[in-house]
Amino acid sequence: GTRTPGFSPQLWELSGGWWVRAGGLGCTYTFILPQQKFTGAVCWSSVRAAPEPPVPNGSETRALQEVLGRQQAELQRLRGLVEVDGALVSEVKALRKESRAMNARVGQLYAQLLHEILQRRQPGLLAQLEGRVANASDQALRLAAGYRQLELRYQALAALVNNQSALIARLERWCQGGAGPPPPQPPLVPVVPPRLSGIANESRAYFDAAAQLQMDQTEPAPPTLPPRAPGPWRDCLEARRSGHEASGVYEVQPAGAGQSLQVWCEQELEGGGWTVIQRRQDGSVSFFTTWHDYKHGFGTLDGEHWLGLESTRRVTGQGPGPYVLRVLLEDWAGHQAYAHYDHFALEPESDSYRLRLGRYRGSAGDSLAWHDGRPFSTLDRDHDAYSGSCAHYHKGGWWYNACAHCNLNGVWYKGGHYRSRYQDGVYWAEFRGGAYSLRKVVMMVRLPPLPLPDA
Repeated sequence: GTRTPGFSPQLWELSGGWWVRAGGLGCTYTFILPQQKFTGAVCWSSVRAAPEPPVPNGSETRALQEVLGRQQAELQRLRGLVEVDGALVSEVKALRKESRAMNARVGQLYAQLLHEILQRRQPGLLAQLEGRVANASDQALRLAAGYRQLELRYQALAALVNNQSALIARLERWCQGGAGPPPPQPPLVPVVPPRLSGIANESRAYFDAAAQLQMDQTEPAPPTLPPRAPGPWRDCLEARRSGHEASGVYEVQPAGAGQSLQVWCEQELEGGGWTVIQRRQDGSVSFFTTWHDYKHGFGTLDGEHWLGLESTRRVTGQGPGPYVLRVLLEDWAGHQAYAHYDHFALEPESDSYRLRLGRYRGSAGDSLAWHDGRPFSTLDRDHDAYSGSCAHYHKGGWWYNACAHCNLNGVWYKGGHYRSRYQDGVYWAEFRGGAYSLRKVVMMVRLPPLPLPDA
């Protein structure tokens, strides 16, 4: 093109388009444009518009969010580790600082020792400085030993934290796998155990295991004492009214046929005259035993014992009126409670010593009424209302329903709260709950006191 001093576009209409001629800066340019209607000046720029930034898609966004979530979880875990180990790290830092100060002090003492040797060469001063250096060295050694122990503790704590982190990771993977929650533990009373099969063939093993579990916690009980007073008496109340006010072993002869019995008479509590039919106090006797033992009795009268279903039926069935039952309970903190029932009787063995109970009053709560009207059950004589064996579940013999609101013949666990696969402790549900094994339990019967004569 030709050199022109300025820029002056020119347009010529052609068939099907336009010619555009423009020039500037010493050059001339010719363009062919499609035919269209122009309303202003035609210009062209060599600067292109910047492309729009790419927009991330949904999958990339989700991936970034997952990475961010993992980083936040890792930061949270690290914060937790810092909080757990903060005190220990501070102690380590303090020991390190003290160690550095002690080392500096030892070095200072060595320098002082050398200076004194060179300057004075006095034996006494030399011995004194050597003693001071030796003391400082001992302190430094003790400090180093303490520092090593602290490092071992720190390593153990770190290992524990790592194990917990691994466990949490496994649980997270387990949850992400879609598995349901772990099966719940057996509920508190009322409890319904799973059905167990083959109990009859394994009864002896169950008895031995429960007895060993209880005997591991206790010491053997002392031998039973001889009777305190001549007898036989009709019952403990008759002995009390005859002037025998000391508790102990008495010989009684219930009305009707049968041999005399030796029983423990409680003559000091609640007016006296009580015949003790059951006592738990130290775990020296296993109550997970057979029907034969529960029928005839076992244990030591002045310690833990079960009087026997047949003997209890004879005592409470002789009249002249209904006997009352009093249950005394004590926990491991010394708190006491009682449950009183104004009628207590047992049916004969042909009806499995079915329980007959009257009205309740007391401070322990009524946990025995749910068992009223139920026959007695043991592992080898299952009469409960459950399709399985409540005696196996609760490790004792009792008037089980389906299964127990109280289990005074269960395993005696030391300390109260116990851990067991089942609720098999010595418990009264309304007093401390089914997961608490009581320290002392006494069941005793007596005729009600005679009404006072009219004035």
